[in-house]
Amino acid sequence: MIGGMNMVEKEKNDSANIPRHAVPKGSRPQSQELLYDPNVATSTHAEQARTLASMKGTATLCTMSVNPDGFPYGSFVTFAIFNGNPIFLISVLAEHTKNLMKNPKASLLIAEGGDENPLALGRVTLVGECTLLPEEEQQDAREVFLEQHESAAFYVDFGDFSFYRLEVSHIRYIGGFGRMSWVESTDWLQAEPDPISPYGKGIIEHMNDDHRDAMVLMCKTMSKAVDTMDAEMTGVDRYGFEMSAITEDGPRPIRLAFENEVLDADDVRRELVDMVKIARNTTSVDD
Repeated sequence: MIGGMNMVEKEKNDSANIPRHAVPKGSRPQSQELLYDPNVATSTHAEQARTLASMKGTATLCTMSVNPDGFPYGSFVTFAIFNGNPIFLISVLAEHTKNLMKNPKASLLIAEGGDENPLALGRVTLVGECTLLPEEEQQDAREVFLEQHESAAFYVDFGDFSFYRLEVSHIRYIGGFGRMSWVESTDWLQAEPDPISPYGKGIIEHMNDDHRDAMVLMCKTMSKAVDTMDAEMTGVDRYGFEMSAITEDGPRPIRLAFENEVLDADDVRRELVDMVKIARNTTSVDD
C-alpha cells in the first residue's frame, strides 16, 4: 500500500537521518509536545508530490546549455503528466530543445503558488533524461497534453514542434519548512494524486467561514489541545485534515484522520459531520 499508515512509518524512519535546521544563534533549543496522534493517517511525500504535479501546468525546465556551454539553463515550460512522467510540446527552435538534443539530462522544478512565505510552500524537482517521445506514443500524449493545455492546439501540428518526455529517475520533494525527502521513483510512479485537491480550497474556506466552533470542539475532544480558543483549517486530503489550533501557548498544528478514506467533497462533508457528532457526544458524556 502506497498511501496511509504503511508508508508513514517508512518516511519517519527515512527522515531520522535527515539534517535539521539549527536553532537561531543565541537561542536555546525548544521542543513542544505533539498535540495529536503521531501515527495519524497521512499522505506520503510521493502522494503529495504527485498531487502538486497534477495541480500545475507550468514549471521550470533545466537543461545543460550548449551556448554558453556547460551551464544549467532554466526555461519556463508548459507540461502534463503522461503515465507518471512529464511531457512537453517544444520546438526545435527553442534553446532547451537544442540543449536536450545534445545532452538529455534535465530536471523540472514544479512549485506551488500563493500569498504566504514562498519558502513555506510545496515544490518538487523531477530529475531524469528528457528525450523525444516515440512515434507510437505521440497520439496518446497529444490527447493528454491538449486536455490540460487547450491553447496548444494552435501550434501542436507545426512541423518544428514535438513531444518530449522526462523519464523521472530521482525526485526531491519539499512540502515546506522541515518537510522534505528524496522520493523513490517506484513510489512516485505508483502514487496517485489526491482526489480531494480540486475541492480543497472550497472546503477550507467553508470550514473557516462557517464552522470554527465545530473545529474548536474537535480540537478539544480529539486531540490534546484541550485549551483551544479558536481553530483554522489549513489542509484537507483523502485521509484527514489539518488545523491550526489557537491555544494558550500560541498556534499549534493538529491533524485528525477521517474514519474512511474520502474521494470527493460530499465524502468529506459526511466524515466531518460524523466527527462533530462524536465530539459533541464526548462533551455531553464529560458534562
